Amino acid sequence: MPNTHYSDAEIAAALEACAREPVHIPGAIQPMGCLVSLDVDLGRIRQVSANIEEFLGISVADALVNEPRKVLGDELMDLLEAKLVKQDSSASVLTATAQGMQGKRRHFHVVAYPSGDAFVVEMECQMCPDGHRLLDKVNDWLVEVGKINDIGALFDALTQRVQELTGHERVMVYRFDEQWNGRVIAETRLPVAESYLDHYFPASDIPPQVRRLFDFNRVRSIPDASVPAVPLVPPCGPDEASPLDMSRGVLRAVAPIHLEYLTNMGVGASLSIAMHEEGKLWGLLACHGLEPRPLGADLRDALCALVQITMPRMILLLARADTDLLYAIHASNETFSYQKKDLFGADDLIQHQGGRWLELLDASGIALVTGKESIGTGALPAKENLIAMADWLSRHQGRDAPWHIQALGETPLAPWQEGDLCGLLAVPLPTESTNWLMVFRPEQRHSRRWAGKPEDTPMIRNGQLILTPRRSFAQWQDEVKGRSRPWRAIECRAAGDLAKNLAVLISSQEITQLNKKLESLAYSDGLTGTWNRYRMEQAIDAELNASGRHDRSFALLLFDIDHFKHFNDAHGHEAGDEVLVTLCRVLQNKLRPTDNLGRWGGEEFIVLASDCDLVGGMHLAERLRQSAEELDLGNLGGVTISIGVATWRREDSLKTLVARADQAMYRAKEGGRNQVKAEE
Repeated sequence: MPNTHYSDAEIAAALEACAREPVHIPGAIQPMGCLVSLDVDLGRIRQVSANIEEFLGISVADALVNEPRKVLGDELMDLLEAKLVKQDSSASVLTATAQGMQGKRRHFHVVAYPSGDAFVVEMECQMCPDGHRLLDKVNDWLVEVGKINDIGALFDALTQRVQELTGHERVMVYRFDEQWNGRVIAETRLPVAESYLDHYFPASDIPPQVRRLFDFNRVRSIPDASVPAVPLVPPCGPDEASPLDMSRGVLRAVAPIHLEYLTNMGVGASLSIAMHEEGKLWGLLACHGLEPRPLGADLRDALCALVQITMPRMILLLARADTDLLYAIHASNETFSYQKKDLFGADDLIQHQGGRWLELLDASGIALVTGKESIGTGALPAKENLIAMADWLSRHQGRDAPWHIQALGETPLAPWQEGDLCGLLAVPLPTESTNWLMVFRPEQRHSRRWAGKPEDTPMIRNGQLILTPRRSFAQWQDEVKGRSRPWRAIECRAAGDLAKNLAVLISSQEITQLNKKLESLAYSDGLTGTWNRYRMEQAIDAELNASGRHDRSFALLLFDIDHFKHFNDAHGHEAGDEVLVTLCRVLQNKLRPTDNLGRWGGEEFIVLASDCDLVGGMHLAERLRQSAEELDLGNLGGVTISIGVATWRREDSLKTLVARADQAMYRAKEGGRNQVKAEE
């Protein structure tokens, strides 16, 4: 019946009911074994499966009224009572010979586990005549796995080995994505079986309650999907209102909806083994038989061992790849940043190494946004959009971890998205300022092949709306748009390391700029930008010492602006400041690279001319005087200066040298100003 006949609320209720289906308490088992439920102290039998006589030669009625030892035999009871079974909630696997009341002895594979106030014993007849053969297969796999250095080859080899051991027509490795959809990434099959390689299965095929079971019971075996389940007798234990919880067992009956699913898929037998990565369900090893296929418990345990051996190897190979990525990121930083004594700036690092980072992170653009500025390389949004994104991130996201998204168009950042740049990894720099490292990825438009259209079909059963499993597994395609390739955890970590390195460089730049600013404040005149008196005195002292050692002359030019008070009185102090600034800028351009100009006080200035005698000093002073006289200050008029020149004498100190230059300057003023006078 089509979905459109039901409201969204009705379908949502059906979905919720499906998610709550009590798959762990079916009240029945599969007929491949039998079950006995005892009191937790092993003193009384509470429930048995209806097929117990087939395995232990004792009727249901007799089993329920007799002592456990008479039903299970001394050997198995001794194992249980000797507390060889684990005392936690996990299941224990045992091997024992049981002899029931009829004297029938059989070898059993036993799974024993606590369940509420009961203790459950599940028994299967041992089918493998040669356990050593299976052990050899496991050891062979242990050796083979150590030689495989590619994850794809690893899973191909696993599916091939499992198919050879089980005979199932199709064996797959099925990996979950972030939405719990599964994708077949490896497959070995016989020609008679349809291929599902690279096909997707919707998350609803393995609902949440089933995935939770795989977290503590890693194997689900269904040797015959067509055979009826065997009920437990009685349906519930003494004083219990609900059926027995068989979550940790292997005989648990299959939910009707799943049996229908397998039938629709054309599968007569299945085996699923959970694959975990660091404690989280990563995927499944899934085996399909087109017909019922008995599977011995020993073989099932051996297959579980193969998976348990495989996953650490996969994790190791992933870790190697992750380590290589981090090493390459760090190497690119160190090669550039430390090839010289001083650190380069963050902008240099991005411009020179950005292309390499884009390659390593499989990205198309990378930018560093600092306040209202941004630098970057590759395909990027406009500067104003980068700044807007960084501002939003600073206001709405924490600064203790990277933030990433595959679809910018589905976030509040959508107004600033440009082109096909729909993937963003944003890492806050560990600095006081709100700085962000932003890495962009383009859209990765691709088609997904589904094993049947991922939809549930609602229908009425027993007067209730339920969801039925898909009837068709014919290939169906959809197209994924507006999303980039997902960001892996190691890529977030690598970008975080980049951000830390950039933060170091930014901090170094800020410290350098601060030091320069402090140095400027300490040594420069705040108005004219020339040296201040303190810095000039230091330079003169240094020149006196050098001249004394090398017998090298230097000149000191002291000049004063003529009638400077007139500018202040007639035009205001701002006009006077303009005269000082303009004059210094002009005169600075007339000096040699070895000459230095400094403000001595008020409108008095000094020029320190290295490696210069009196004649050279007089020529330099005259050039300065002429430049001042030629200066046009607009409505302020003109300006002239009076200069006194003195040169080094061996007995000179700072005080005596400046005094002679000062005397010469006053003679120039007394002589009519706008002239140069040498020391006497």
